Amino acid sequence: MIENNILYLDGKSLTIQEVYTASTVPLKVKLTDDSRFAIKSCREKLIRQIRNNPEQKIYGVNVGVGNLKDTYISPEESENFQVKYVMSHNCGTGEPLAQEVVRAMMIIRLNSFAHGVSAMSLETVEMIESLLNNDVIPLVLKEGSVGASGDLVPLAMIAGVMIGLPESKAWYKGTLLTAPEALNLAGLAPAKLGFKEAMGLTNGTNFMSANSIFASIQAHNLLKTANLAAAFSVEAIRGEKDAFNSFLAEKRPHPGLVATASEIRDHLKGSLRTTVEAQKIRFKGQDTSTATERVQDRYCFRAVPPVHGATLDALERFDEVLTIEINSVTDNPLFEENGDNLIFHSGSNFHGQPLANVIDYLKLSLTSLSLISDKRSFSMLGKNLSFGLPSNLAIAPEKGDSGLMLAQYSGASRAGENRVLSSPASVMSISTSAGQEDFVSMGSIGAVHLIKVLDNLKTVLAIELLCGLRALQMTNNKPGFLTGDLCRLGEGTGKLFHTLDELLPLPEGDTYLAAEMETVRQFIDSRI
Repeated sequence: MIENNILYLDGKSLTIQEVYTASTVPLKVKLTDDSRFAIKSCREKLIRQIRNNPEQKIYGVNVGVGNLKDTYISPEESENFQVKYVMSHNCGTGEPLAQEVVRAMMIIRLNSFAHGVSAMSLETVEMIESLLNNDVIPLVLKEGSVGASGDLVPLAMIAGVMIGLPESKAWYKGTLLTAPEALNLAGLAPAKLGFKEAMGLTNGTNFMSANSIFASIQAHNLLKTANLAAAFSVEAIRGEKDAFNSFLAEKRPHPGLVATASEIRDHLKGSLRTTVEAQKIRFKGQDTSTATERVQDRYCFRAVPPVHGATLDALERFDEVLTIEINSVTDNPLFEENGDNLIFHSGSNFHGQPLANVIDYLKLSLTSLSLISDKRSFSMLGKNLSFGLPSNLAIAPEKGDSGLMLAQYSGASRAGENRVLSSPASVMSISTSAGQEDFVSMGSIGAVHLIKVLDNLKTVLAIELLCGLRALQMTNNKPGFLTGDLCRLGEGTGKLFHTLDELLPLPEGDTYLAAEMETVRQFIDSRI
């Protein structure tokens, strides 16, 4: 719940949008009073229980972790063990994670502790709150997690900053410093971890969850953009609107299909360029074989409702699982209150498989979206595939212009890479910890790939929009093409054309395409 620019965390009501907003604005973050009470009560009971029953072995509390689960850790060794644990788990590699994604990791971790069943001290949990509210953002590297026993390595990099390891680094108000320097400037003392707390800070699916938060927001935007781009492309080829009618959709009522067909109809509402009258106009240089009465268009135009709609259904399922995940306790062990005592339960709530599976599902669906978009671009560049659009959408072919030919090459490259990235990470398990942790989710790898798939998709869609724009600029109100009322675009496509035409007026010939593609990518980003 967000009130007065503060995100309140209770462990059970956090939304995807709230995490995104609090990570990007950013907002202050605060645990609810009930959560603070639950955290404090659980910790006090665990301390009392260990004092009264020192022989009871509790995983990660007074015995080691992983395949060291039978190694006893005395109370005297406990504080040093926490430091050693954090140090030894700091072994990430690769590029730094974006600061806003690290913020999301911390928010989700804090929300997990808000349940009050992890037996963490309130002081340690509040340290995460303090880092967020004082703009101390740990440096976390992208590589190192296998998505089981939690995202151990990336979360340990956050824990390293919390305890002030000199090797750890953090941004303080945007400047990268050592952890001790960042904490000192923020007026924060390093945390002193007690038993179980190092493991508690690192046992969670928060790396893959945080990346998934940003993936969800981006995916919703790109799917809306894909629908608009598809409608734009239908306008470009003077396509058949019948494929989007409500009768067809209602006879195959997948929610995503129905919603997509409706959205395309809305974008094309009022279009005269997609009427039979417009289709009968033979464009300058159009092959007579493509100037006959239309029957139905190619799949990449006609099958937008089932293809785009299936992606929407995958995204809805993804959001459903992600919402459960960010309101879950992905720690181990967990502690159930039983009067004045605690019952500890050692399980596998940290295992990332539920999220890993839907990450792969969404990757596959988004890859299909990039492939069908690229096929529409391909079609618009072929004179016979586009019902008479100028070949390659070249403005001055007599001067050797390539037009947008190579833009489609670039899009094909991105769509092709998505085919590789959509290979499911969730079935790529490799044993760890001497076989004790013998099946892992690799959801962290899937999450990183998902972010890349989305970025590639954005480029592919930008190229489709550029092709649609160029096609309409070259053939609307132009001699030898369409003139008069038949140039009228739909409500959504018309607004899009007006916006893009202002950003990128029709040039006199070939241009530096990378700049135009980036302009459209930025336009897509502005729609979030």
